[in-house]
Amino acid sequence: MVFSSPAFLFVFFPLFFGLYFLLPRALRNAWILLSSVLFYALGAGPFTLLPLGLVAANWALSHLIERLRDRRIGALPADRLALWLGVAMNLIPLLLFKYLVFFAQIAADFLGPMAAFDPAKLGWILPLGISFYSFHFISYLVDVYQRHIPAERSVAKFAIYIFLFPHLVAGPIVRFAEIKSQLGIERRGLVGRDVYWGLLIFIVGLAKKILIADPLGSVVDVVHSGDLHLSTYSAWLAALCYSFQIYFDFSGYTDMAIGMARMMGFRFPQNFDRPYTSHSVTEFWRRWHMTLSRWFRDYLYIPLGGNRGSAQRTYFNLLVIFVLCGLWHGAAYTFLVWGLGHGLLLVLERAKLLRLQNLPAANLWVFALVTLLWVPFRSKDLATTGKLLKAMFGLEPSVPLWVEANRMLANPKILFLLALAALICLIGRPTFDKLRSFSFKTPALMPVYCAALYFLACISVVESGFNPFIYFQF
Repeated sequence: MVFSSPAFLFVFFPLFFGLYFLLPRALRNAWILLSSVLFYALGAGPFTLLPLGLVAANWALSHLIERLRDRRIGALPADRLALWLGVAMNLIPLLLFKYLVFFAQIAADFLGPMAAFDPAKLGWILPLGISFYSFHFISYLVDVYQRHIPAERSVAKFAIYIFLFPHLVAGPIVRFAEIKSQLGIERRGLVGRDVYWGLLIFIVGLAKKILIADPLGSVVDVVHSGDLHLSTYSAWLAALCYSFQIYFDFSGYTDMAIGMARMMGFRFPQNFDRPYTSHSVTEFWRRWHMTLSRWFRDYLYIPLGGNRGSAQRTYFNLLVIFVLCGLWHGAAYTFLVWGLGHGLLLVLERAKLLRLQNLPAANLWVFALVTLLWVPFRSKDLATTGKLLKAMFGLEPSVPLWVEANRMLANPKILFLLALAALICLIGRPTFDKLRSFSFKTPALMPVYCAALYFLACISVVESGFNPFIYFQF
């Protein structure tokens, strides 16, 4: 079920929160768990058994890790062995469902007729949210092993942490320590201020998705479908639209998740901090999908040695992390190229061979590089990536600058949304804060603004339908 779908907006959302607010405090956690499992089951069907089984296994294993501390099996501490077994247990389903077809494709590409089987015949279906809840399980076990947190005594509270429906499918990646104290219902009273701000944040996220991301995405879909005669104009327009689409789509989802969690008394970590205002690619990754960046930093980059070794070792660690980051997003060559591209840019910045922050309008240079790398991220294959990049830079003689069919892509609504998106995303923080303060000089009008946004978003959903969130596919 998608947060922007009519079924969620007009059925699940009001029913869940209506009953949540009416139920006695003692029953609210049970209602959260029941509703969250139902929410997942409506989208994943029988695959719901997978995270349910992993919840039980990881909960039991965390207690085993605690009990085995300081015991040894030969030269290997028993708790470390239990940890590695737990990491393998969580990675194996992810590898099977998400990467087996890709590995088979690689084998087929290199071996040709000698390949053992055709990867298309596998027909794997990716379980909903597996990339996200696998990372939640692994971070929990590692934190227990490193004594950052004690193993949770209540299996129900641990299940709520994993299944809590706002973040279950597409994040943000919430660490157990960040909401441990909030899992007990005695710590979460109904606070009017939380409900008020949570609802407003939810509506802003919905508006980002429905009113900005989806219309821009319609242009991207047309260009990438191959049905439109490609031109330099349409290639650049699709690239720019996708840069803003993926930001407003994913940050909109995150806002909706944070808002709904706050209405229940949970405080999720921030996941975006205006990333397109960054003055370097390194800064961009401190502002984009912040919970994922911190996860890779703390659970992979630092254990690999981080930047504590030689410069060459640091460069290697950066490339490894971003290759894995690319593959985490998707099992395809295009995601590998995207991750490797960002890794190389970070290596160049670390080596001081790329100093975008010293250039005038540095954030525009960062935005341009990030936009170019979104092209393979969105493309269905490398051939499409190459075709679009050649069209963008005039390297394909058969691709004109403009064709008559581009008029349908140059409509005033799209151009207005692009200008609005650029204004929101690219202007510096001081100017942005001034504009925001001017727009909300009268705080009492904020509910009016949000009510208008909610009305427009609902009308758009009813009239034009909705598209799944981009990160649902990961």
